[in-house]
Amino acid sequence: MEERDFVVIGAGPAGLRAALTAARMGVDVIVIGEDPHHGGQIFRSLTPPLQTQGHIMELQDHKILDDLQSDLNEVDIHFLNKTIVWGIFDDNVIAFDKSNKSLIKAKKILIAEGAYEGPVAFPGWTLPGVMTLGGIQILLKSQGIIPTGKIIIAGTGPLLFYTASQLIEKGADVKAVLEASSLNQWMRWTMHLLRAPGILGKGIKYLNILRKHHVPVYYSTVPLEAKGSDGLKEVVIAQVDKQWHPMPGTKREMAADLLCLNFGFIPSTQFSHMAGCEHTCDPQIRGWLPKVNSNYETSVEGIHVAGDCTGICGVKKAVLEGELVGNEVARYLGRISGAEADRRLSVLQKKIHCLSWYQHFLRKIYSFRPGLLDLLTDETIICRCEEVNFGMISHLFENNSCSLEEIKLFSRTGMGRCQGRFCYPSLLGIFSKVLSENKVCSQDFTSRIPAKPLPLETLFDLSAHDKSK
Repeated sequence: MEERDFVVIGAGPAGLRAALTAARMGVDVIVIGEDPHHGGQIFRSLTPPLQTQGHIMELQDHKILDDLQSDLNEVDIHFLNKTIVWGIFDDNVIAFDKSNKSLIKAKKILIAEGAYEGPVAFPGWTLPGVMTLGGIQILLKSQGIIPTGKIIIAGTGPLLFYTASQLIEKGADVKAVLEASSLNQWMRWTMHLLRAPGILGKGIKYLNILRKHHVPVYYSTVPLEAKGSDGLKEVVIAQVDKQWHPMPGTKREMAADLLCLNFGFIPSTQFSHMAGCEHTCDPQIRGWLPKVNSNYETSVEGIHVAGDCTGICGVKKAVLEGELVGNEVARYLGRISGAEADRRLSVLQKKIHCLSWYQHFLRKIYSFRPGLLDLLTDETIICRCEEVNFGMISHLFENNSCSLEEIKLFSRTGMGRCQGRFCYPSLLGIFSKVLSENKVCSQDFTSRIPAKPLPLETLFDLSAHDKSK
């Protein structure tokens, strides 16, 4: 088994900055990422052999990417791209899907796996043609694919307007943007952005693109149902109140070939759960947050977290958190004096604190509203992997199965390919509606091995390696 000083899981902004910071101080670093290139979702680029000079889409915060790439040329970091981590074991042992070299024991681990889009279950959400905005971003950035047909973008938050403007400028037929929050709420949120004129300016730019191309924005509006047989044909929409409860008499239908959704992001905690780290449940984001100290170290010694998996924080804060972890790893390994580490730590903590307002801002925007649960019918699928519908979940609630683990055991919800990433957010929303806040916050889930699908050949190679010892 190979042993290393510092292993970073995730090649996004937080992971890259942590690796760079530690490597500059002489730490031996490996960065493991699933994509062909490092950069994470926000800095995703075209996949070979489609690679061209530059990026097909305008990148947000491209200056941060340019600085990271420039710094990478100055240090020695071992990258394992196109590599899937599928397990974390005792003593900080990491398993991944590379033949003949599939285990690493690390003195320090950083989990920087980011976040994923919080799914919202409603009638028809599993139809072909209904997808997340993140899926559209992947198609645009890594494949250069511009979707065809009539497109409706729905959900809440700035990603709606950013993606809509991208699609419009590439010639896509965007018919409407449905923003669940009200125009008054957005006006109040905009006032907070006066302290971040760069972000505010981008928002105005995206709205101007929509106005120029006569794309309507419907505030206080959500999709109630996606209709079609073999694929999406129509979207039923309606106006909603402040808690996103559909308002009577406002229902209407819109023709659509593609419905793109984003109702916020959920920190990805599969590896921190697998490692046995303590977490807190947060019903507002319908997910969990790992408990950390001031150095972003979890309850398991030697394992740190940084970036959006600590709470949706934006790329600038993620980079600072990564740098802080890199600094603390160098301190632990004796590559930097305690006094110098303390000086750096103090500066970084002040910078992170100054950006905390933006994290709170995003939390307000993406806070889940219970009215969306009114859309559920007994036939609505909750768990796509195991095809468990809302009717079965309701029946289990009636029979006092009121914990995630009990529902998992009785219905197989969360036992499929996604391991609960798609169904648990919906379950937490349902729990929040019928249980007290204390009971909801006591919920947790178990992450099992393998974290993601992997070839049997990987397990065979691992078994052969053990037998050869």
